[in-house]
Amino acid sequence: MPATSRTPKRRRRCATALVATTGALLALVGCSGETPRQQPAAEPTVESTPLADYDTDGLTLVRGEFCDRVTEAAVTTALGAEAAETASWAPGRRLPGTRDISNEFGCSWTTPSVTARAWVFAPPITRERASDFATELVGMKCEELEDAPALGDPGVAQRCGLNTGATLTGIYGLVGDAWVGCEVNRGPSSSTSSTEPAESARVGEWCVAVLEALRSV
Repeated sequence: MPATSRTPKRRRRCATALVATTGALLALVGCSGETPRQQPAAEPTVESTPLADYDTDGLTLVRGEFCDRVTEAAVTTALGAEAAETASWAPGRRLPGTRDISNEFGCSWTTPSVTARAWVFAPPITRERASDFATELVGMKCEELEDAPALGDPGVAQRCGLNTGATLTGIYGLVGDAWVGCEVNRGPSSSTSSTEPAESARVGEWCVAVLEALRSV
């Protein structure tokens, strides 16, 4: 799970960036105020849809709990198998595996060799801050996937080689005022290649399932 990574000093007044091993899992912590709990209103769809074909213009996402609404079919497709373990976190609670307090709603599903994660920041995010996220997110051992489908605007996609030998592919972006992240971490023993071009498309479909779970109308 995520390890702590500090944002530049000018941003440290309100937020600390938490990054999943290589800088992929961002979470705001330490901001004042408690975000009201919201719930998505619409039922998520179950069909696999390419992210490139999914229109996020005018889409309203609820910055609240959504993990139970992500379809089992989408999780199985992202992992390549049924999940063996699940975890979730919410604002004010400790991020699994760390001593850090989260300011996001998030969840993960895991098999022995693959982990799929998704989250949405609880506070609203401005375009300026989202642009900073997109710029700061790509770190060491990561490469930006310029041809990957976009998730909102601004946004970024990346692939990271981890010290464990795993490869993490993540797509992140701003939809309305919600900063959303979705990623798949494939271990070296995964039966599905994490380096072929099709991986960004698979993670894109995972993102669509997450957006559908967050969709408010």
